[in-house]
Amino acid sequence: MGDRAMAEIKTKEGSLYLYTHWGGNSLPDRAKEAIKFAKGRWSDTPYAVRILVDQLTKEGRDEQTGFGLMLTPNAEDEYNRNNPSVVIDLVAYTLEIKIKNQVSLLPFEEITSRLA
Repeated sequence: MGDRAMAEIKTKEGSLYLYTHWGGNSLPDRAKEAIKFAKGRWSDTPYAVRILVDQLTKEGRDEQTGFGLMLTPNAEDEYNRNNPSVVIDLVAYTLEIKIKNQVSLLPFEEITSRLA
């Protein structure tokens, strides 16, 4: 049992995938918060990716289970047929959320203005 989901962090160099065993339903909201937190480093890929991962996994720090990182998506996602249901795009500066055949695409600037 769990609430499994994946996020893809897309960069010019490739993608990093994050798996969460618990809290998949809150992954879109956590991604929005992480994007806001990383705003000052969006164009600095190494820092942006580290900040995003740090924020997305902060509830599981120092734990041996709960989150995983992958270079190829090979985990479960209950919300998008085992494909990442959240795509944080550091090239286009957008957040794509794909949940049960519904897709929303939000520009980073819109996310930060909504959360301000």
